[in-house]
Amino acid sequence: MRTRIGVGTVVPSINLLLLTACLSGVATQALAQVAGAITKLTTIDVQQIGKPPTGPYRVIVEHDPKLATHTIYRPSELSMAKHPVLVWGEGGCAKNGLIFPEYLSEIASYGFVVVADGPPVPRPAAGANGAGPAAAAPPPGGGPPANPATMVNGTALVAAMDWLQAENADKSSRFYRKVDVEHVAAMGMSCGGLMAYGASNDPRVATVGIWNSGLFEDKGNAAIYAGIHGPVIIVTGGESDIAYANGKRDFEVMPARIPVFYGVHPSVGHGGTYNQDNGGPFGVAAVAWLKWQLQGDTSATGRGYFVGKDCGICKDTHWRVDSRALP
Repeated sequence: MRTRIGVGTVVPSINLLLLTACLSGVATQALAQVAGAITKLTTIDVQQIGKPPTGPYRVIVEHDPKLATHTIYRPSELSMAKHPVLVWGEGGCAKNGLIFPEYLSEIASYGFVVVADGPPVPRPAAGANGAGPAAAAPPPGGGPPANPATMVNGTALVAAMDWLQAENADKSSRFYRKVDVEHVAAMGMSCGGLMAYGASNDPRVATVGIWNSGLFEDKGNAAIYAGIHGPVIIVTGGESDIAYANGKRDFEVMPARIPVFYGVHPSVGHGGTYNQDNGGPFGVAAVAWLKWQLQGDTSATGRGYFVGKDCGICKDTHWRVDSRALP
């Protein structure tokens, strides 16, 4: 049994513009030290809760000096002809790639290369009682947030795609001709969901995932919707989730041409189930969606989880779901 890495509650996307005022010099310094100290490709020893990931691939977590601003979750053996790619934005637009290791490792175990925004920022050490990693909540979102002027434009996610595309073309890279950089998933939680919206008009983005998030009610949203050119999944907690109303409104007003799945897990709030064993129900939904959208999986654990009279999530009484125009 592995032990839990200290992960805390994520600040809601609805109040993200206030986060910069909360930045501490200590948190900023810690981030700079982690990103600046990396000089060689490093495997990160991330201790997680519960059982190992359920997919067929063993997962490693990496910090690469060529992309010091991000954290990579990937299969240890890049044995597929082309591994599908997920670029991920953190809650609170936090620059810490170790906020949701259970969730992102579960996704990577099914063959996905995940590039998460933020370097791997260490958590507080165990307390004097030796009971394991400190349980106290970390800074908002697990690390310092991005500049609010750029947090919703998807810059960090586009940078991840650009880097991986270059690696895919580099004969000296472990990713050489091993990743599908033309059909990428852009996803994120809370503020990270807004980042995913910001990256959604990139022609490489084949699907968008909005997790515990949603756009502000604004006339400029039409331009964001106009740039979406693939299916969207929107998942929130129940009405206690501060992003619930935003996610619901996005589903309701998103243009009919966009295929969209909408799921609500009423038993959880804004924190979702990311830090549960293997990412909990959100992990199951994310893997199924990505297998369908990026791997063409039409089985009960892919498309069949979302579509059809016997779809798995539809029969699960823990979920409330709706959809529109799903193929």
